[in-house]
Amino acid sequence: MIVVNIIPTYNEKENIGRMLEVLSGIAKKNPKYKFIHLVVDDKSPDGTAQIVKDWMKKNKDVKLIEGKRVGLGEALIRGYKYAEDELAADVIIPNDCDFSFEPQKIPALLEKIDEGFDVVVASRHVGTGKTEGWSLFRTLNHFVANELFAWYIAGIKNVHDHNGNFKAIRVKGVLDKIPMNKLRIKGFGFQCYIIYRLSLVTDKFFEIPVTFTFRQAGETKISFNKRYLKTYVRDVFEYMSLCIKIRIEKSLQFFKFATVGFIGFIINALTLRLLVELVNFSPPLATALGAQLAIVSNFTLNNFWTFSQNKITSFTKLIPKFFQFNLTSLGAIIIQALVVALGDWLFGESLYMLYFVFGVGLGLIWNYFMYTHFIWKTAKNKKE
Repeated sequence: MIVVNIIPTYNEKENIGRMLEVLSGIAKKNPKYKFIHLVVDDKSPDGTAQIVKDWMKKNKDVKLIEGKRVGLGEALIRGYKYAEDELAADVIIPNDCDFSFEPQKIPALLEKIDEGFDVVVASRHVGTGKTEGWSLFRTLNHFVANELFAWYIAGIKNVHDHNGNFKAIRVKGVLDKIPMNKLRIKGFGFQCYIIYRLSLVTDKFFEIPVTFTFRQAGETKISFNKRYLKTYVRDVFEYMSLCIKIRIEKSLQFFKFATVGFIGFIINALTLRLLVELVNFSPPLATALGAQLAIVSNFTLNNFWTFSQNKITSFTKLIPKFFQFNLTSLGAIIIQALVVALGDWLFGESLYMLYFVFGVGLGLIWNYFMYTHFIWKTAKNKKE
């Protein structure tokens, strides 16, 4: 398994040498993995890149890519793409260079990957996880970003820590499904946005508790220091806009789901009406047949439109998934038929359309639960 550690840097000469030393030590102690240490430097004027180049002369597993300084998000996108395309990474582990997150936790992250999880987050907000040495400003900044915007406004609830750089991500079938070349994110908002995008392709998340400590060397880039003020303000507004964008995308998906459901309702209602009025079918039987036609419509439209990010295209998977969809939707058919039958028995057949509408409402609740838990899974999280 090729594991690529991605370390974005800007003016980190005090830390980069020690970080590469620690990472090399971890690699030696864990020979079951093939480690590559990729430094993504944004043309640091302090000589960070030269330190990395000196390391490259004695360690072939150290790599360096340089680019114009735009922001953390752009650097990480560049690093992710390079790790995928040029280094054939099986797993990537981005981390900060300042030792705020302990790199010694890397084996613990990989252990969970080996257990079958796709995204393993080093979290400050589960179990014994915590932060140490933060100023009031950093604490408030993190609370507003992580709790107010990422959790409540964006609605990203598959993890509790949305903004840490330190995480392990499986590449094949997970990260490689995200079109990195289409992402246009400059700042630290990339952290929460990549969690959201990953949640669209996998539900196998895990969080391990870690302690986040304030850097002991070098300058923090999240501050009102005049050198970084402009970038920080830009990143704050970008972060807020990304969270709002995520909420809109989620709302749009719900709108699509509702639209597909309405189309299915029309198909079901017309079938019921035609079979009862023209063919003289009993209302319960006509309801069941109409529901089956609606199921075909719902499956097709949901697969290729509502949940297009997880759409099933392989024929060998499509057929079994359709039968699974039918089985999970069977509950809705039974609910509708029983409601109509009960209505007929209690109040007579004259109000069968009213019973049908009520049965559809109950069936919709059942379907939404089954779709999101078994067909197009929504992300869930496990933690220690």
